[in-house]
Amino acid sequence: MVVMFAMGFSISAVVGAIAVDSAALYSERRSVQNAVDLAALAAAADPSRASQLADAALREAGLSGTVRVRTGRYTASAALTPQARFVVGGQPANAVEVHLERRGTLHFASGWAESPLISAQALATLTPQVAFSAGSRLANFDGGIANDVLDQLLGARVSVSVADYNGLLAAQVDVFSFLEALSQQLNLKAVTYDDVLAASADHGKIAAALAAVLTGTQQVAARNIARSVGNNGVVPLRRLFQLGQLGAATLTSGGGRGLYSAVSALELLSVSAGLSNGKRQIGLGVAANVPGLLGINVGLSVGEPPQGGSWFAIGPNQTVTRTAQVRLRIISRLTLKLLFLSLLQVNVPLYLDVAPAEAIADSATCPSPSSPRGTVTILAKPGVARLSLGEVNENSFGAFNTTPNIGTAVLINMLGIKVTTLAHAAIEQVTPIRLQFSSADIAAGKVRTAHTSTYTTSLVGSLLGDLKLVAVGISLGVIGPALEALLSPLTPVLDLTIERLLAALGLSLGEVDVKVYGVRCTHPVLVG
Repeated sequence: MVVMFAMGFSISAVVGAIAVDSAALYSERRSVQNAVDLAALAAAADPSRASQLADAALREAGLSGTVRVRTGRYTASAALTPQARFVVGGQPANAVEVHLERRGTLHFASGWAESPLISAQALATLTPQVAFSAGSRLANFDGGIANDVLDQLLGARVSVSVADYNGLLAAQVDVFSFLEALSQQLNLKAVTYDDVLAASADHGKIAAALAAVLTGTQQVAARNIARSVGNNGVVPLRRLFQLGQLGAATLTSGGGRGLYSAVSALELLSVSAGLSNGKRQIGLGVAANVPGLLGINVGLSVGEPPQGGSWFAIGPNQTVTRTAQVRLRIISRLTLKLLFLSLLQVNVPLYLDVAPAEAIADSATCPSPSSPRGTVTILAKPGVARLSLGEVNENSFGAFNTTPNIGTAVLINMLGIKVTTLAHAAIEQVTPIRLQFSSADIAAGKVRTAHTSTYTTSLVGSLLGDLKLVAVGISLGVIGPALEALLSPLTPVLDLTIERLLAALGLSLGEVDVKVYGVRCTHPVLVG
């Protein structure tokens, strides 16, 4: 027997209607959630217009109801609870939360039941990908020591003029186009840009790839360099570039081609030259018009950046770029005439160790109508520089996995006179320095410099001005003032020598230059 309600419905019919409405409400909830997800993704593309973009997406989906849109800052950190990762109102905003509440639709039970509330919430964030570099102190080449350093780093006398060098300095190459050309030079069966970065290349191939993407006189200069250097040096390409998510793009897709095209051809060549010679020393003769100066001999050793660092990087917040570690050994030979004694030879052995400088992407905002290039904040820290007056073991000088043992320097050892000393000076920046890049700064290719706050004077001057001498065979009262008078004019010469040597590698004492090439924001993702 079938039981009938007074209204004429059977129990089985009611149960059937409830089942149909329940299934319909479940499907409606899924549709609403999908629409809210899409609205959050659309709004995250430009948090400054979040409400407009979310409303437009919901209208397009045919949904109405009570809508709440909140913008803020999302931090993807496992150290934070899921609830703590999104801070409403946090700046700079990089995330949008959309919440929608509305009445569900009842098809059969609307006559005796109230429509239930359906709510959906979604949080989406757009992580800016920042392209930036650390260490770009290359200046115009003047035909002097900077040219010699680059020639010897490349392993050959490069037959290009100063004008050609400066032309390559000004020439801009696209990173992705360069890697495509390099893949062809190396005959790689590479599918992605990361496949190319997994390889190594010699200086000749790098210069040839540069020539392939340059034109005019710069192309001719790059070809001349490629012919001159041949297969000298081996450069691990991952030490040059980090491409983040874009590294997984296929070569045929073009990756981020055109977005980050302001890389100097000479800068790229110079950095790669340094990275290929971690344990090779370079000898340079430096002439200077200083009374009593017989000559200055320089040894230079360049190490790779620490693991996980490179000169140029593309990535989200916390991506790091680092310069190479550099060691210099500078031996100055001078003559000193003391009272009735014949000329005494004075050797001044200096050892300089410059640790890698680093730059970290701290925060960024995506391009928008009011800020077409986005904005970026970089935390920069110049590398610690330690200068010593002392003797360094030959074997440990180029071994960057060890700290050289610095022994007492023998300034004079002849005619029964022996003068020794050991001195140290250092500059160090303990806390990172914030560098702000506006949209206009990025568009103009502006380079910002982080200066070590403790570096206010000549490092060489600080060292030589505070020597503690030990003399055997003669009174310090006699030889001390004479040595001081002899070394004083040497200070600016050594400062200039160090400056030019480091400049050839794009470096500077107590400073790090940072350049932001662009901000890319393409794919918001749902989080939370």
